[in-house]
Amino acid sequence: MALVPAPLQAQPTAPTIHDGLRTTPVELAQSDDLRRTYYFDIPAEKLASALVTYSRISGIDVVVDGNLPANHVTNPFKGDMTAQNALDQILAQSGLTWQALDGNTVSIVAVSQDQSSSGITTAPITITSNAVDGLGAADDPDAVYETPGGLSVVTREKMQEKPIREARDIFGQMAGVDISNDARDPGLTVNVRGQQEMGRVNVNIDGARQNYNQVTHGTTSRVYLDPALLASVTVDKSNLDQSGGAGASAGIVTLRTLNTDDILDPDEKWGGKVNLSHGTNNYQFAGDASVAGRVSPKFDVAAAVSRKVIGNYRAGSRNPGLFTTGNGNYYSTENSRPEYTYSRQTSGLLKANVKLTDDQELHLGYVGSTIDYAKTSDVTNSYVDFNETQTHTLTAKHNWDLVSDLINLDTNLYWTRTQNNQKRPVRYTNAGAVSTNSFETDYTLDTVGVDIANESRWHLDDLNDGLSSVRLNYGTEFFQDKGTTDSSTGNEGGSGAGYQLEGSTPGGKRDVAGSFLRGTYDWNDRFEVYGGVRYDYYQLDGDAYWCDVRNTCANGGVPYDVDLSDQKLSPSFGASVTPVQGMQVFANYRQNMRAPTITETMIKGEHIGNVGIPFYSNANLKSEESETKEIGVNFKYDDVVQKGDKFRAKLSYYRTKVENYITLGYVPQPATTSQFGGVLVNTNRAAAMVNLSDPVYINGTELELGYDAQLYYLGGTLSLNDMDLEGNYDPFVLNTTYDPLANYNISFGTVTWPLYGSGATLYGIYAMPKRKITVDGGLRFFDQDLVLGMSATFVQPQDNFGASDLSTVVGKYFSYRVFDFYSSYKINDTVSISFNVNNLLDEAYVQGSGGTFSPAPGRTGVLTLRGNF
Repeated sequence: MALVPAPLQAQPTAPTIHDGLRTTPVELAQSDDLRRTYYFDIPAEKLASALVTYSRISGIDVVVDGNLPANHVTNPFKGDMTAQNALDQILAQSGLTWQALDGNTVSIVAVSQDQSSSGITTAPITITSNAVDGLGAADDPDAVYETPGGLSVVTREKMQEKPIREARDIFGQMAGVDISNDARDPGLTVNVRGQQEMGRVNVNIDGARQNYNQVTHGTTSRVYLDPALLASVTVDKSNLDQSGGAGASAGIVTLRTLNTDDILDPDEKWGGKVNLSHGTNNYQFAGDASVAGRVSPKFDVAAAVSRKVIGNYRAGSRNPGLFTTGNGNYYSTENSRPEYTYSRQTSGLLKANVKLTDDQELHLGYVGSTIDYAKTSDVTNSYVDFNETQTHTLTAKHNWDLVSDLINLDTNLYWTRTQNNQKRPVRYTNAGAVSTNSFETDYTLDTVGVDIANESRWHLDDLNDGLSSVRLNYGTEFFQDKGTTDSSTGNEGGSGAGYQLEGSTPGGKRDVAGSFLRGTYDWNDRFEVYGGVRYDYYQLDGDAYWCDVRNTCANGGVPYDVDLSDQKLSPSFGASVTPVQGMQVFANYRQNMRAPTITETMIKGEHIGNVGIPFYSNANLKSEESETKEIGVNFKYDDVVQKGDKFRAKLSYYRTKVENYITLGYVPQPATTSQFGGVLVNTNRAAAMVNLSDPVYINGTELELGYDAQLYYLGGTLSLNDMDLEGNYDPFVLNTTYDPLANYNISFGTVTWPLYGSGATLYGIYAMPKRKITVDGGLRFFDQDLVLGMSATFVQPQDNFGASDLSTVVGKYFSYRVFDFYSSYKINDTVSISFNVNNLLDEAYVQGSGGTFSPAPGRTGVLTLRGNF
């Protein structure tokens, strides 16, 4: 939708006139569009916003004669009804009426006793239906409490309550969602209901998948974006029968960037927004500017730029204990200091929206970013890497929405590139000698993709005095990942060669495709049942190699072909019922196949630093297969305690079982050559991606709730997650002959125990917190122009986590609590100011599932100035 300037429009002869209360018959027959029945769900909101939603649903353009009343709030309504009846509902008690101008355009004018059928002239403002899902400012948090499944939404307004130091801060108050990167890494690794990385969660920017992987200590999958360019974030945890579900198993995270309707108010022809921030604790500068213009009723453009400069921050001072490693070492702010934590980020976007015809729209977009930052790669923060990461995302979306309910076709083409240039300085021993050479490595991943989806709807005859309908959603998608890694060394005389980093993040190509079909029956907005099926397929092949102590990687290793493919038909079904108004009970079931990535199947080479651990490709790696069951209840009530208040809540329980879970584990080398006292002792180990032979079980409970009485509000979330990530696995991943004693420790000729293949030799599985509670509340004064609020977060880590006690980089963080203060004041219609204090009590803590466990920033105050023009 958009409010755009329109040419003067002439009234057809003998129009039909409605006044919101009665219908005056006239000679001109109603348009079929106005008589057509649609499903409307329009909450109580400002009149302009309600008309935008109406136009999006019906496809009918709305011309406004004069100004709309700024403070009039419509009555909420939902259900199947004709377009003309829905317009009557919206305009009821507004003092306005509507007139049909042509087959798909109506005019909104003031009610007058002497209205006639003579020609009229309208003001140069039009509301059009020029939008598709995810492109306009129509993100509605109420949808969370109307959806029969796991769904979370964060709007731009919510994001602007607090300054965002890192993109991870956006997800802080989402139930069942966590971020597994620490504060030094601007990339995101999103954990949804206990699953993360390697495509388990499809994280996309405007529908374009972000599949970048880079193997380091800590998390592997990362998505780089600039929070200043975001309009909203939506996390769908239940429905994978849609575009974006191919190859995923846990959910779809959509990062929608700014577009025209996010920048301009409904009655604006052009304008922009500016945000400027400065703070303490080296929060040096964050600023962004966005502009947009409605050039004509059929064309609008938007652009934005952003710059953020953050220096090395100070950790908190209160409760300085941070974590322990798998081998029991204790770390605090004294021996794990975040000395390299600065970042410099410059970003921009450009959007163009074109209404090709009355029923076709084209949306073009570019989003890009460059980030310079430093990050250390071990728990003591001794070794630093310097990174320059560039991202580019191009999207082209087409929507074809015919008058017929059978065609509402969305087509999405995209290309995205993530490229990281990493410089790793030379490393020295305590005596000052060179231990490891310097490196410069370019990691690049290109992803191209297309998805097509359509919705067809049939309205059935009344059943038991209730409206009923059948809806079919179906589509197909394909994407290809192509990765390359190039590394060189400075040859300062230490260990390390380029193949080591090239092999740990390997190049290669992966093709993934999928199709889906879901049928839904709805009766009277009280009962809904659906059944669906997904077909997923992937193909991955390439050349690898493996090495051991007899055949070193420096000599090229042993050639090893990897050729993997798989396919699966995955069912889903569910139902919801509304036993009483405002309460919805639901249950869902689904199966999914998760396709392995290039990194998981093609990893090779060896660990740098002369540690003697090769990486082995696993040509027998299986796809993950998951099964998720979910039950829950939604509550949505208005006028609970006083008129105008709102209560919302969502409670759900889920249980996921994952077969063939893929993770990194230690494995034996084929040969046993080490000796101790003249007796063979197997001390040689490698690392490889393995399938756990035991199922991984994830159980969780989520609660999101909020109460808003306008003058005050209170809400919060609860996330409980119990994960069993320990399991056995087959350690013989190579298709070769192993020494009979390769997997056993030998003590003077006596075999004592297997070395590899159990939970004790898994390496670095990062689990979301066992318990996370957030609370948020505040007060509004001076006609809601002044807002004062507080939020708190309480985190308890998992009791059981898969981690090798041989590792010095895998740890278990301590529980923590963080309090934040925020405030804002609207000076006038164009200028506002906010002041916030994050980590008010200066807590020392490691963020949950935080990679290599760097301390989080201490107390930080930020002042922000916002302006519209």
